[in-house]
Amino acid sequence: MKSTHRYAAAAASILALSLMGAPAFAQGRSVGQEPPQRGGAPKQDTPYIIIATFRSDNRQLGVEAADEVRKRVADEHSAQELFVVTKHNINTTLEASGYRADSALNSSDLMELSKQLHGEYVLDAKVSKNGNAVVVEPRLMMKTGPNTFVQPLPNVNGKDPGDAAKTVERELSDALKAMKPYKDCVNDLRAQKWDQAVKDAQLAITAYPNTSLARGCMLQALVSQKASPDSIISVSNATLAIDPSSVVALGYLADAYRAKGDTSKAIETNLRIYRADPSNTSIAQGIVNELAQSGAPDRALPIIDSLLVQNPGDPQMLRTKWLLQLRAKQYKQAIATGAEIVKLDTSFATSDYFDRMIGAAQSDSNAAAVQQLAAQAGQKFPKELRYPMLQAQSAFKAGQLQQAIQAAQRASQIDPKAPGPWQFILAAESQMNMPDSMLATAQKAIAAGVPKDSIGGSLLAVVGPALKKAQESHSREDWESALKAAKTVDAITSTAQSSFYVGFSAFNVGQDAVNNIQKLYKGTKDDKAKACSEAKVAEDAFADVAISMPKGGSVNKDAAGQMMGALPQFGAFLTQVKTALKCK
Repeated sequence: MKSTHRYAAAAASILALSLMGAPAFAQGRSVGQEPPQRGGAPKQDTPYIIIATFRSDNRQLGVEAADEVRKRVADEHSAQELFVVTKHNINTTLEASGYRADSALNSSDLMELSKQLHGEYVLDAKVSKNGNAVVVEPRLMMKTGPNTFVQPLPNVNGKDPGDAAKTVERELSDALKAMKPYKDCVNDLRAQKWDQAVKDAQLAITAYPNTSLARGCMLQALVSQKASPDSIISVSNATLAIDPSSVVALGYLADAYRAKGDTSKAIETNLRIYRADPSNTSIAQGIVNELAQSGAPDRALPIIDSLLVQNPGDPQMLRTKWLLQLRAKQYKQAIATGAEIVKLDTSFATSDYFDRMIGAAQSDSNAAAVQQLAAQAGQKFPKELRYPMLQAQSAFKAGQLQQAIQAAQRASQIDPKAPGPWQFILAAESQMNMPDSMLATAQKAIAAGVPKDSIGGSLLAVVGPALKKAQESHSREDWESALKAAKTVDAITSTAQSSFYVGFSAFNVGQDAVNNIQKLYKGTKDDKAKACSEAKVAEDAFADVAISMPKGGSVNKDAAGQMMGALPQFGAFLTQVKTALKCK
């Protein structure tokens, strides 16, 4: 409801009644009104108290309990000491505002009603039945400036509303004993008399030990004095023992724990603040930020969800939720939240957004999401190399080699000189057993300006399978295939490893030729001709060994030493054979 507008109408109604000769707070008795309060008219400084219909699941019980308490308070107090606003004036104001006379108002509307009826205090209560007993949960409320302060009163059990009213009135009267020193404390705060404020608060506590209001005033004085965190914690806890929902006391308590460096208790207190007033968006946002910074994002997420109930589709709150989910390592949820944000606000899809989302998908081992997000990012940022590279990497890990090659080729078009895309293409072609394609790819990469040494390692994959096959078969043909592959790779990009492979393959080809010569040496004329041919093969092979092993020897010094050590013996043998056979 729009309290201000409706109660403005009520004020106009009261003014109209006054102009007609019916004072708003008439003491004379008229038909349907309660008898006048004893003591005559209230004085100028007499406090007024509003006791409207109490809250209850049983509307009639709420009306009866309020009527009994109002009557009891009026009977026990002089109108010059505490004026009880009549039921007639309360009902008139409510009806002028469009309410039923027996309406039970919420806190803010009660305080607005009190303002219209010049009330300083409001006695509010919740009433229920427990078997045959009537249970009243009363509280005294008053407003200072924009703030409403609440003094909880003890719960009361009675056999009926009238019986319960007696105890409620006694508890109210006890609480009112602390009001004079409490008001003095408030005035001291305004005058910045911090020491005197503490003293007046102590007087109020002496007058009414259960006063939460005076303790709240003392807290403000202590904070203004910059008192020790321990003293603030002590008074805050004493206040909360009486009024567990005091947001003021909880706020000071959280600040004191924070000043002591007790982050855990500060966070727990902030959560109590949120539970006490979950509708306060600014408080909730502050708690979320503190929880996130303190390393407890999982505890902040339920608060964000409650804020989103009040503000569904709020992009900023969704962004906060997304970041918290990432910090809490809730990757699946973060991916879903991120997608929701982009639907609401496409400008949110920045490179940072995609990087975080792809990281979440990778952490969640969701290859499909990685590829999808990388593809979306690549479309939005076509000059960014990393997105097609991520697609290539994800496809390669998933065994989708052709897709990996296509993605890497797109990356190579963005930056032809970048080694990474070419290395992915070579790796995929190697997995697909495409040595000829690998050699062609390497030549294209070098022509594009890629440093030779950056793809040399990838090209060695061309030689590896051929070497393995030759070592298993020991056939001359396979050793010659391995030598050819090694020489091709070494010609494109020579490394110590490729040179070693050339020398190793050539040595085995030459050794095989020497073995054949030994079989053919004393044979027929044709055999001797073949021996001369084999001698030429061996000489050429050992020449390759002599050229390659000085560079490749660092790969395996022992093997290289044995091969180089054998060359002179093989050379002498071949010279002897060629002389004896008169080889041309």
